[in-house]
Amino acid sequence: MRYVTVTFILLLCVASAAPGDAVDPEWVGGEPLRQGAFLFASPGLRDPNFFQTVVLLVTYGEGGASGLIINRPTRIPLPKALPDIEGIEKLSQPVYFGGPVNLDHMLALLRTDGSLPDAQKVLADIYFTANRKTLTDALQNRNPGNTIRVYAGYSGWGPGQLDREFTRGDWVILDGDPESVFAEDPSKIWSTFFESKDKIQIRFPKPASRQKWVRISAETETGIRPSSLWISPATGGFPTGSEASKANSVSFDRE
Repeated sequence: MRYVTVTFILLLCVASAAPGDAVDPEWVGGEPLRQGAFLFASPGLRDPNFFQTVVLLVTYGEGGASGLIINRPTRIPLPKALPDIEGIEKLSQPVYFGGPVNLDHMLALLRTDGSLPDAQKVLADIYFTANRKTLTDALQNRNPGNTIRVYAGYSGWGPGQLDREFTRGDWVILDGDPESVFAEDPSKIWSTFFESKDKIQIRFPKPASRQKWVRISAETETGIRPSSLWISPATGGFPTGSEASKANSVSFDRE
C-alpha cells in the first residue's frame, strides 16, 4: 500500500476540552473557513453539484458564504457565452461551471497586480467581479488565458450551512493558490490531490474525539503546492466513542 506523505503541524483543542488543557494561543479563535480558501469535496460527497469539485471561497461571514468551482470547464467557448462582447470572437477559452446558483449570470476571476474597479480582492493578486463592464474591459484588453476565468453561476451557502457541512466531513480545506486557479488544466486538481496515490494518510498524536478540526501541512508530493490543510474529524470516517481513544490517523481511500 502506498501513501502520500502528510506532515503534522498543529493539533487544536476546542472549547470542549477539559479546563486547564493547553491550547496554543497563536491559534485560539483561528478558523479554517475564510475568504480565499479552497474547499476540496471529500471523496464521500455525492451531491452531483459538488462531486469531486474544488471551490474557491469568494465570500465568507455570518450571512453565509459564496464561491466558484474552479475545476469544471464546460464545452462552451467564451464567444458563444458572451456574443455581445466585441473583439473576443477568436478566443477559445471555455466558460467554467461556477456553481448551481444563477447559472445565467457570468462572473469572473481576474489576475492583476493592481486594484480593479468594481472588483473584490479574494486572494493574493486574484480579484472577483460580477460587473459586466469590468469583465468586458478585461476580455478586450488582456490575455484571457493567463489572467481571466469566466464562470456561469456560483456556489452559495446560507448562514452556518457551510460550517455544518465542514464539521460533517464534506469538505477538506486548503489555503488558496493562485497558480491552481489559473492552471492550464484545472480539471485535474481534485484528482491530483486525492487520487494520484492509493491513499492519503494523516496521523494524529491525540484522540480525535476532542477535536473540532485540525491543521496539517499538505506537502503531498502530488503536484499541489505545499499548503495548510484543514480537516474535520468526521472526514474519512473517524471512529467515535470508545473507539476514538484508539484513533491516531484518518485516511482518504481512493474510490
